Amino acid sequence: MHLIREITPEIIKDIAEMLDMGMVCFYHKPTGTMDYYPDELKNPGYDEEPWAEVIDKIDENYGDYQRFEAMSSREAFKVMEDFIAGINYIPTHNKFIDAISRKKPFGNFNHLLHYYPDLREQWFKYKLARGIEYVKEQIG
Repeated sequence: MHLIREITPEIIKDIAEMLDMGMVCFYHKPTGTMDYYPDELKNPGYDEEPWAEVIDKIDENYGDYQRFEAMSSREAFKVMEDFIAGINYIPTHNKFIDAISRKKPFGNFNHLLHYYPDLREQWFKYKLARGIEYVKEQIG
């Protein structure tokens, strides 16, 4: 039986950031380190070759790892909606509501953010905070 280390806030933040970049993350319980590789669902057809060593190491010792998954599209959309709900200036709020109401809501949202640098900065902080919460919910 291996000693299970507590996941530090720094590792939790790293996991949240990697999940946001389309990775699947694995926390190595005995050493307190993190490994990751591209999530097949978010990166279909990615080249496994550069990741083979990490994938094999995790597969061979799967019981020593805790796997972390990214939010589903539905959950990520809800985070976007919650952020928009906090935009107090009604004309801007309505532009964002319109953007996510059409086809390709994530792309529309990100495109519109480029016109609002302050909101864009707030969005990245908000999204990271929500990602950290999501990772903490998976710890168990």
